[in-house]
Amino acid sequence: MNSSDFKTIAAIATPAGYGGIGVIRLSGEQSLPFIRRLLKLSDDSAFQPNQATFQILHHPETGATIDEVIITYFKGPHSFTGEDVVEISCHGSPVVLSAVLRLLISFGAELAQPGDFSLRAFLNRRIDLAQAEAINDLIHSQTSYQAQLAARQLRGELSKQLQPVKNDLITLIVHFESTVEFVEDDLDPLNLKAHLSTIDGTISRLRSLASSYSVGKIIRDGVKLALIGRPNVGKSSIFNCLLGRDRAIVTHLPGTTRDTLHETLSINGIPVHLIDTAGIRETDDLVEQLGVERTRTAITEADLVIAVLDAQEQLSREELDLLREFPVNLYVINKCDLEKRLAETVVDSLSERHELIHVSALTGMGIDDLKDAIARQIVGGNRTVIESSIITNERHFNALEQAIAALEAAKRDLTAGFTEEVALANLHLALRSLGLITGETLIGDIINQIFSTFCIGK
Repeated sequence: MNSSDFKTIAAIATPAGYGGIGVIRLSGEQSLPFIRRLLKLSDDSAFQPNQATFQILHHPETGATIDEVIITYFKGPHSFTGEDVVEISCHGSPVVLSAVLRLLISFGAELAQPGDFSLRAFLNRRIDLAQAEAINDLIHSQTSYQAQLAARQLRGELSKQLQPVKNDLITLIVHFESTVEFVEDDLDPLNLKAHLSTIDGTISRLRSLASSYSVGKIIRDGVKLALIGRPNVGKSSIFNCLLGRDRAIVTHLPGTTRDTLHETLSINGIPVHLIDTAGIRETDDLVEQLGVERTRTAITEADLVIAVLDAQEQLSREELDLLREFPVNLYVINKCDLEKRLAETVVDSLSERHELIHVSALTGMGIDDLKDAIARQIVGGNRTVIESSIITNERHFNALEQAIAALEAAKRDLTAGFTEEVALANLHLALRSLGLITGETLIGDIINQIFSTFCIGK
């Protein structure tokens, strides 16, 4: 793929709908000539790179004024895509934006497909593949923590961390290739111990990076958290407290929640998909039975389960056994602002195996402690990952695993006494696997799949 073969592309780069400003973006060698046709200009002297100018767009045939706009010109190769890029900032009317885009297409511009601008930036080596994916992650981030990690990767943090590893591999490959190809030369003999140490060090660094995916996947995708318990223990009240607004209906009547409710919130920058469930109990009410069944399904699908208890109510052995059927991660005792009737023996029994938090959904007491406890359950309280590169992309994780497997195979070959030539195949495989992350190893289907998930205009 070569971006020089591509036509000039154009797209509306701002979201659909009405707004103060709407932006149309062009990229390609015809960007300025197309703009001149809308401005009645004979040359490009009105435009200076990296400067914005006020202009009036005219219909090229009727001469009618289309809009007053701000035009910003970025000259290639010093632009996002590496090509000449022009951005037209119009008033944010869908009618105006569509009219301008139709004229540009009538001049010969090609309507950009999802990810076309970022693809050209990648092909022109303005960004690598990991950075391109970070653009998409940044656009779709739902929390400040996600945005922060995506911004770090956009700056090339992951690529910088991989580069020394790739350099060590290249050095090793060059040495082995020289040993194989130029055996008649007076090369140093294979220092098996030193080379195995290099491979071990490389494996260790890659494993450390790959291990961060267990947390990175959670940060990227979030977790499903189900609130369970008997009717009227305050699950819906806690649900509302965690959200910070009244989403679930709360009454003093047991069985008010008949179905599961779903909402998403951020806890310490991690997306939490919160599920309020129907109270678990034996009942003859058909609707409530269906709600209990859905509760059981929600528990099965949840990553974390919080069991809510009522501080004012005794808990029978049967009810306690019922709760213990489920994979509970955390127990919450609600209504702690009122007189406590829950037996201390039950509390002690639960706290022996699980973290236990005391709250009052009515007053808000303990809700911050509950959020902290949820965060600990999610990432084990380890927030230091933000200080280093962290893998949030499954494709990157799989590539790292492939590289590690290839290096381990190369190590086994050398330890077993095979020649450097045998080990070289796996060393090359490891290098190609790492190249998949940053894009040095190009596979057309992977490239197309990645950029097809982007927004149009980006």
